[in-house]
Amino acid sequence: MGPEAEVERTVCREAAADGWRVYKLQFLNKRGAPDRMFGKAGRVVLIEFKAPGQTPNEQQKRRHAELRTDCGLEVHICRTVEHGREVLGLREA
Repeated sequence: MGPEAEVERTVCREAAADGWRVYKLQFLNKRGAPDRMFGKAGRVVLIEFKAPGQTPNEQQKRRHAELRTDCGLEVHICRTVEHGREVLGLREA
């Protein structure tokens, strides 16, 4: 398992333990969807997980911008467990 998968797995596990609903995202007929959707207490957060030093590709950048601008959604790029915790307001496990 690579660094990106380890970050995603840890953040998802800790978020679920904190009461977040966690969903894997995939858009039909559209590429570039963020990796996960987190929902709790009326807040919806979309997260794209990347390994440290990696950036979203151009298609992901366009899709993320569309979700932020056109839909008003909260979209984050997380490269570390600490950043994922910060975005979701999680305490270190």
